[in-house]
Amino acid sequence: MERSERACRAEIACLISSMTFQAPAAVTLTMKKRRGGQVVDDIVASENFKHFRNRLEHLLLGSAAKRYGKRLLMVVVLETSADDRLHYHCIIDRPYHCTLARFEAVLREQWMKTDFGYRQIDIQDQPDEGWTDYLLKRRQKRSLFDSIDWANCHLIAE
Repeated sequence: MERSERACRAEIACLISSMTFQAPAAVTLTMKKRRGGQVVDDIVASENFKHFRNRLEHLLLGSAAKRYGKRLLMVVVLETSADDRLHYHCIIDRPYHCTLARFEAVLREQWMKTDFGYRQIDIQDQPDEGWTDYLLKRRQKRSLFDSIDWANCHLIAE
């Protein structure tokens, strides 16, 4: 890893560690390789995740998501597995009023309602800093900076 990439990784790790998550969950969401005639790529994946995020926030935050622009705190990273399947590794902050069981159920249900949601889903409560290291690993990414789905990240608590 070259020096500038190491510096970028360190800065992003610092940003994530400074975020004020209340009840973070480590989430892995796997995508279908294709749906009908459409093959998933980075752009389609980001649009699919946006659809998921909107559904998730509507269910967990209610009308405040639309009316006041309230959003869940999240970090979203896209990777490609060895078998060329795209998947997301995320940190998603669970709202204080939502039990872990309900949060997991809503995540799974809403991911499967997207066009490219695939059944391989993993959710772990209260990840440690090892999860941040895993999110920012070099393996399975073209570049660290480009693998972060900035359009779907929400980095500031409201």
